[in-house]
Amino acid sequence: MSLTKNEILNFSEFCKKNNYFISIEQLKVFFEYKNLKNLKNFEKELLYLYFLIPKSRQEQILFKNLINQYFKYSVATHDSSDYSLLEEYINEDNDLYEIFSDLNNNDFESLNELVRHTIENFGDIDFTRPVSDQYWLNQIKKSLKYQEIMEVFSSYQFDDLSKITNLINKNKFNNLLDLKILEILNEERNKTKDSYQPSELEPKTQLGELDFLYTDQEERRLLLEQTNQLGNKLAIKFKRHIKQSSKGKLHFRKTIRKSMQTGGFFQKIIMRPKILKKPNLVILCDISGSMALYSLFGITLLYGMVSRFSSIKAYVFIDGLTEVTKTLKRMRKNEIDTLLHNWNNFVKNDGHSDYEKSFQDLIDVNKKLQSKVKSLIVIGDGRNNYRNIPEELINSLNSQYERIYWMNPEKKKYWNTGDSQIRKFEKISYMTSEVRNYNQLRDFVNNIDFRKILK
Repeated sequence: MSLTKNEILNFSEFCKKNNYFISIEQLKVFFEYKNLKNLKNFEKELLYLYFLIPKSRQEQILFKNLINQYFKYSVATHDSSDYSLLEEYINEDNDLYEIFSDLNNNDFESLNELVRHTIENFGDIDFTRPVSDQYWLNQIKKSLKYQEIMEVFSSYQFDDLSKITNLINKNKFNNLLDLKILEILNEERNKTKDSYQPSELEPKTQLGELDFLYTDQEERRLLLEQTNQLGNKLAIKFKRHIKQSSKGKLHFRKTIRKSMQTGGFFQKIIMRPKILKKPNLVILCDISGSMALYSLFGITLLYGMVSRFSSIKAYVFIDGLTEVTKTLKRMRKNEIDTLLHNWNNFVKNDGHSDYEKSFQDLIDVNKKLQSKVKSLIVIGDGRNNYRNIPEELINSLNSQYERIYWMNPEKKKYWNTGDSQIRKFEKISYMTSEVRNYNQLRDFVNNIDFRKILK
């Protein structure tokens, strides 16, 4: 049994419907390899398809599941971990042949040395910034040293068959190299964690002061539960102040008439009904790479609010705005993190933070609604990948909201450094706060006062 061209193309369409895109170039490489090797074995064809298409470990997991769903076949990868030692790799200018030989013998010493040298060559890494290890990996992958390592695979003259084998080696090595970099980054990050002595803080206080970025799975579960409750509290707080603002001015004539029934005593005051447009609260959460784990806590806060009150609108953004109000309303509490699993769904352009585009989208939405929204809460670090944010946009944003509150998960000492443009938003924000842990989040919620802006 062999895979036909139509079957592969139909499988490609199936992958696309399940948020996994296979490019024409990738399919072309596979078909060339299939012809060169004269592959007519179903299992081998799927195995090589599995090794040629995905570019990362995460993609491999997804792609393997898609193969299983479509072809009802589980790809066995245990016998394909070895590297093919091509004669072309024997070169005095690099150690690729030696590294591959060591890896085939389960010796990772050469690779670990290469990884550490790559990280050291990148420079100092500040683990106090609110970004994940994946963020630093992406930065390292842009470095000259990393690119030099991967360019080695392009420095040989191969025949057609060896060219495909080299590509398979390259993909496997690239995945392993990234995994090793993440392992070492994680080791280094753990060394920078602030430690508490048991006598210094009570357990509850200690958890409340723990940076969200340094939480383990159980700590995160507890803190996310409390964050959801904070969202409920903020929604109730908002709703209560709307009700308090619903009474109009004194209706003098009706009050006098009513007092005549009691001999002129004002036992009941009659107020004129106050007709208000339904006030809205808008919340934005930055879910770009630099926001790391903080996005999960931000979205949990959003969930706690929109699940309690209908006039609250929730948006997420990377390089453009996406409303998630209805999505959050349909979710169960234990499904919140699945929203971040579909990160690519929220990418509008290049996947890098673009506050100008995202806030312009928000301004455009407000113009369509033709109403001035009272309050805006933003969760984001203000880092805009060195893109400019024009003053006109800041002024337009300021004119559309009576009160803007801003939660920044980055340490205050890093504000307005590098590509941070938080200073531009501070000019129009009523309250800009560092929010890296639960205690700071609780204080932020407690300090919001909607009464001053509801008229």
